Amino acid sequence: QSFLWSIVREPAQRTLSHYFYYHISKQNNKATEDGIMAVLKSSEKQNYQSKYLDLPSQKEQSSSSTERIIYGYDFVAVNERMQESLVVLAMLAQIPLTDVVVFFSKIAGGYDGGNGKSCVKLKNKWTTPKIDEYIHGDYQSANKDDYLLYNAAQRSLDKTID
Repeated sequence: QSFLWSIVREPAQRTLSHYFYYHISKQNNKATEDGIMAVLKSSEKQNYQSKYLDLPSQKEQSSSSTERIIYGYDFVAVNERMQESLVVLAMLAQIPLTDVVVFFSKIAGGYDGGNGKSCVKLKNKWTTPKIDEYIHGDYQSANKDDYLLYNAAQRSLDKTID
């Protein structure tokens, strides 16, 4: 028997982390406000999680990607609530909590040796008031499917805990 599950993350934080990890830390580049704004505005990154996790519709009438994911997966964990999510995952998958182990990796300020060459210091992500304003306005509008999914996963986690 299979158990289909995944993890979602607050969309803007996922985009910023991806940018700072791959484009800044791993390539040893300097972050700029213009560079951050460009990645946030990139259409290829819009609704990334919803597109990545989406399942084919089983109904004749197409449902939203959020519905297909929430009802199609056995569980969707929330990155920012990892400890709660793992307790619920263990309960749903009938795994003893003693078998659940968490290793945090790729934490800003730490080091990553994943490129096979040498360790790379992971730079802290940052924003400016202009970036924050964009995130809370146009970014959220452009990524509404990811925010619907993230909020639905939060509500689902809350209901399962209650």
